[in-house]
Amino acid sequence: MKRFHYSLQKILDLRHFQLKQAEMDLGKVNAQIAAVENKLKDIAAQRVRIAHEVDAAKDDMFLYQSAHSYFQLLNQKKESLLSTLAELQLVAEQKKAVVRAAMQREKVLDRLKDNKLASWKEAGRKEEELIVDDVVTAKYNKAQ
Repeated sequence: MKRFHYSLQKILDLRHFQLKQAEMDLGKVNAQIAAVENKLKDIAAQRVRIAHEVDAAKDDMFLYQSAHSYFQLLNQKKESLLSTLAELQLVAEQKKAVVRAAMQREKVLDRLKDNKLASWKEAGRKEEELIVDDVVTAKYNKAQ
């Protein structure tokens, strides 16, 4: 019996490549989201650290004024990062939709390949049975 050949294998390979590309794009966006979230955590940690320093130096008005200005700067950075985070999350949702669509397109071809492979195996089994039947019949006819 001839070897199994799937006529749509190149298309399946292309769909697999497209899926991997979409997953990599989603991974890049998720990495950007994680970086922004880490920056937000750093800002929160800086805010806590400065607040403790200001509490330690109770009567230093210059330090209070500097801390207040620094807190305003941190708030501006935080708002900017939150805006960026919201945009990145929208992009991530779009990338997730692309990944889902790519997975679905690949899965359709995979199922079709599995069905064709099962049919090929069944045809091979039937061909083998016919050959065995022919051999048995030939031996039986010779014996008579």
